[in-house]
Amino acid sequence: MLKIGGSVGSESDSALDAVVAMSDSGHPLVVVHGGGPLVGEWADRLGMQTSFVRGLRVTDEKTRDVALAVLGGLANGRVVATLIARGVPAVGLTGVDGGLLRAEREDADLGYVGRVTLVDSALLEELVDAGRVPVVAPAALDRQSGDILNVNGDSAAGAIAASLGARLLVFVTDVPGVRGKDGRVIARLDADRARSLVDDGTIEGGMLPKVEACLMAAAAGCRAAIVAPSGIDEVERLLAGEQVGTVFEAAA
Repeated sequence: MLKIGGSVGSESDSALDAVVAMSDSGHPLVVVHGGGPLVGEWADRLGMQTSFVRGLRVTDEKTRDVALAVLGGLANGRVVATLIARGVPAVGLTGVDGGLLRAEREDADLGYVGRVTLVDSALLEELVDAGRVPVVAPAALDRQSGDILNVNGDSAAGAIAASLGARLLVFVTDVPGVRGKDGRVIARLDADRARSLVDDGTIEGGMLPKVEACLMAAAAGCRAAIVAPSGIDEVERLLAGEQVGTVFEAAA
């Protein structure tokens, strides 16, 4: 399983290269994408101010609607179209489709932001069994009200990987892993050390939900990693049990 950003650059984009290579190699694959910068860009175009708390976007109803339109529409469509053009049998959907993701409100201060509490992975499993590559945009249904909630893409990926019992979850990023105070990539992290790095401010901002998602997946028995791959090599090495980027394991 791969978590990628929501922007589509040139065909040499390393995240999309990794998806294409994994698909071409016949690996069963689910992709979750983000797109926060694109949401921010459209919010700016519409004159909407946004802010973040603990790496999560504060989301009122209007911001939620923009996020859903951008992530579930523009970003998802672009990623799927690019993958199909490169021979990947991609199918776009959001966490709302098939009741895939159910969530509870994260925090009253965050507004329409959800914390995933239930994953119904039946639709994903059907698509994978049919030889398709699901490409999921982050959104969820409020378990109480049925409202659509904005959910962090990293958190969604961790929850889906845990539900699927995925062998591997890779966060494809523009950084080679979690860096320590000395700027060096930390090769392995367990829950205790990760939380101490959060407490002392080493892990902050957008890296927080990635680390939390990796720990969630690792607790379910999934090998999780944060890497900046140049293609399939790093992902294949992770599948082979090698050390690449920052790896999270239950027994780390």
